[in-house]
Amino acid sequence: MPLPMMVLKWQSAWQSLDPETVAALYAPDGTHMSDGVVKRMGKSDGTLCGPDELRAYALASVARLQSFRIDILDVISQTGTASGRAAVEYWRVVNGDEAGRTRVVEILEWSDDRISACRVFHF
Repeated sequence: MPLPMMVLKWQSAWQSLDPETVAALYAPDGTHMSDGVVKRMGKSDGTLCGPDELRAYALASVARLQSFRIDILDVISQTGTASGRAAVEYWRVVNGDEAGRTRVVEILEWSDDRISACRVFHF
């Protein structure tokens, strides 16, 4: 089964390590929730809203990275003509450290080629 185009865009954007590309994925009121937000941005609820906050988060994240790889394991998706959602399970490999990889599940929701909501779970 081919991956939804939005999942491919999301994967490519984060792997690019380009904060502008990551921010461009999100709708003006798009949200991103992650325990990484608590750690890197000091937001106790772990929620970012909109491209400006996502850009700042991506800048803080990529500052510690030489490389970032998303090895997709499984995707469950539901897509319409202009919207969709997907649960993406993947291995996150940071700076080529295969032994230190992290299993992650992200729930993505999008409309008109922009992410409206993203929830990240690290295992």
